[in-house]
Parts: sequence; C-alpha cells; structure tokens
Amino acid sequence: MSDVIIACQTLRDELDLAMRQTGLWYPVIWVESDYHNDPNQLRAKLQQEIDGQTGVRNILFAYGCCGSGLVGLKATSANLIIPKTEDCISMVLTRPGENFIRPKATYFLTRGWMEGSKSIFVEYEHAIKRYGEARTRRLFNVMLKHYRYFMLIDTGAYPVEGCLDKVRELAQNTGLQTVVSKGGLWFLKKLLTGPHGQEFSVVPRGGTVDISHFGMARHVPARQALQGSV
Repeated sequence: MSDVIIACQTLRDELDLAMRQTGLWYPVIWVESDYHNDPNQLRAKLQQEIDGQTGVRNILFAYGCCGSGLVGLKATSANLIIPKTEDCISMVLTRPGENFIRPKATYFLTRGWMEGSKSIFVEYEHAIKRYGEARTRRLFNVMLKHYRYFMLIDTGAYPVEGCLDKVRELAQNTGLQTVVSKGGLWFLKKLLTGPHGQEFSVVPRGGTVDISHFGMARHVPARQALQGSV
C-alpha cells in the first residue's frame, strides 16, 4: 500500500521543491485553488478524491483548515494526515518550534496565489475592463479597506523578483504597501518525511475530521477564509 498527497494548486511551487529536496515523490492529486471560494464545494471535491482512492494507506493533505473546508471529511479509503494549521499561508510562514502569529491587516500572496484563475490580480483586470480604472480603484479601495499590506512570501520555491513588480503596481493602485517576508518549506517537508507528531493530526480510516484536528476548540464557529489568506 502506498501514500498519496492531495494538495492545493497554489502550493505547487513549494511542494514540488520540497519533494525534490527530500527525494520523496508521492503521487499528487492537485485541486484547483478556485474551490477555496466556497468551503462546501472544497469539502465536496476533497471527499470525492478521498472516496476515489484504492490501495492507499495514508492520504497526506497539503491543506490547512481553509475556512473549515476540511471539517467533516470522512476517511473512507485511507488514514488522513492533516497539518494543524489554519491555512496554507500558515504552512509556509510557520517556523519550527514557534507558534505562528498571523500579521494583521495583511493580504498574503505567493506566486501560486497570484496565478490562480480568480486571484485578486485577475479580478482587478476584469474590473478595469468592465468599470474603467477610476471606478475599479474605488471598488477595490472599499474591498481592501481592512488591509494595509500586500505580503509577498518568499518561500524559496520561485523567483520573487518576477512577482514584485506586479504586486507593487496593484499596491499602488489600491493604496496598500508592499512587504516581502521570508517563508520556508519545513512544514511541507515534515508532511512528506514524518514523523507526524504534534504539528499534524492523523484521522484513522473510518474517522471524521472535526475542528479539533486543527488545534481549535470544537465550539469555535467556523470562519470564512478570504482569498489570499488561505
């Protein structure tokens, strides 16, 4: 019996590099980032992928809680190994032995998020074509009023310079500041290599994922994740 990975497309750069560096090449089922826009659709898609597996021992998830999109998944075909993180951003910003404190008023970006078919960059271009530049800037100023920064995360898996100009242009158009922060791959490498200790939850075959598997209290209400904070 083998292991497989179910991963968000936004983590392709990082997961590919983590596999190259560890030499562990598991089969990967890539799921489009668009599913993040609706936790119910994400849950249904992931459950479909779980149900379709045969002869698999463990399914490794390159996902966090992701707006509670993973809560309620049933381990129908294999054990599920799930990172105890709020979202994918936590995985690439967390440092070993440290509790991740999410920076406030920050819209997080990686190249994977920027290239998504419904990224904020795509939406901005669509709005320009539909409403014109002046109205689009007003709309996005309202949409981003609770944010102060675009943070481009340098995970080491892609050339940051190739993304910076695009981020700076959108930041200038929306009144935000651009920040570059160093990230890393250690969480994804640990997912690949194990052991799956306190940073992970193992849901045995036949079990069901609940909010406590992400280190959160069961009574805490699910929070809808914002695109760019996944």
